[in-house]
Amino acid sequence: MASGTVKRFNSAKTLHPGVLNDCFYQAATAVCRKRAKALGRPVPLHNMCLHCPNARRSAVHLPRLTTARDQALSVLDLPKKEREAMPRLQVIALTDYTTELDELIQSITTDGSKEGTRTA
Repeated sequence: MASGTVKRFNSAKTLHPGVLNDCFYQAATAVCRKRAKALGRPVPLHNMCLHCPNARRSAVHLPRLTTARDQALSVLDLPKKEREAMPRLQVIALTDYTTELDELIQSITTDGSKEGTRTA
């Protein structure tokens, strides 16, 4: 998120501009709030926003989504010997992450060609 940039539109929604998406925070549906409450403490939420109904993405986020996808792919494209040294679950997680980012990128570029930008 942009440092300190929070705008309140009304008591139900607060905009948190972000790197991979923007968040129109609503406590009732926020994935981060539900997860933190279950564990009783704040937790790292690396890519939880990718699954949150409060998240919105547009063409503004496309360069950073592409960079995140390319960084994950660069690890998966390591020489076979180095890749095999990685824990199996890490390879699975990176593969799933790149697939998910590819789908988000595709949805933005497909809808972007029709409407200009897309909110997911």
